[in-house]
Amino acid sequence: MAQAIRRQDWFTVFVEILVVIVGLMLAFQLDRWWEQRGDRAQEAQYVARLIVDVQADIESLEYALELQSLRLDLATLLMDVVADPELAMRRPVEFLGAIVQSSYLYTPVLTAHTFEDLRSTGNMRLLRDPDIKNLLYDYYGYEADQRQFEAIWFPQELHHFKLAAGINSLEQERFIQDTWVFFRPDIMQEVRTADVDEDDLRATLDRFLSRQEFVDWLPQTRNMQQLQIRRNESILEKARSLQGRLTEYLASIQT
Repeated sequence: MAQAIRRQDWFTVFVEILVVIVGLMLAFQLDRWWEQRGDRAQEAQYVARLIVDVQADIESLEYALELQSLRLDLATLLMDVVADPELAMRRPVEFLGAIVQSSYLYTPVLTAHTFEDLRSTGNMRLLRDPDIKNLLYDYYGYEADQRQFEAIWFPQELHHFKLAAGINSLEQERFIQDTWVFFRPDIMQEVRTADVDEDDLRATLDRFLSRQEFVDWLPQTRNMQQLQIRRNESILEKARSLQGRLTEYLASIQT
């Protein structure tokens, strides 16, 4: 090129410059193509990980709803026993367990590892579909917003424990704890067929009915379980919708 310039051979100079420019453009496009290919592979990996995370959430939420439905039934049982005390004699172990366990809370934490990775590393940009991003922010944001109510629920749970203290005898509590730890849907048939001493049970029933403050609190406990169920039903609906959309998106970017 230097010789061409000294000779004032401008055509050769133009060709040499054009070759350099074309070479640089090709190298840039090739580098860009490789970068985009890596981004697409990384995007697919992230979406696949999100699907696994959301599936874990769905399983946790479904189990939580089973537990909460059981505990709602326990709270309802206690209220029914107030109206029909003999019901406690027909469902003895359920009644004993319900006195404390009707207020148990279970609030599963969403699996946000991949989502937090995307946010903290700036890799959210890899997700090309803006709808997918909006669904992710809505899903995890909604669950975070719902956690503000835990400041109300947990004190209510503790208050129930205080009101229930001493209604069951130590032996009755030890029997339930050592046999089942706590009631779960898969063991309720065993619970319903278990038996306890009838005299001890009637003494507990008398203590239960005489605790007017505890009896008056039962609607609040039952309502708390209902609110928990509605909360987790809403999150589960969002999780299933998000999982379906992520699965469709993964299939579209892999074809």
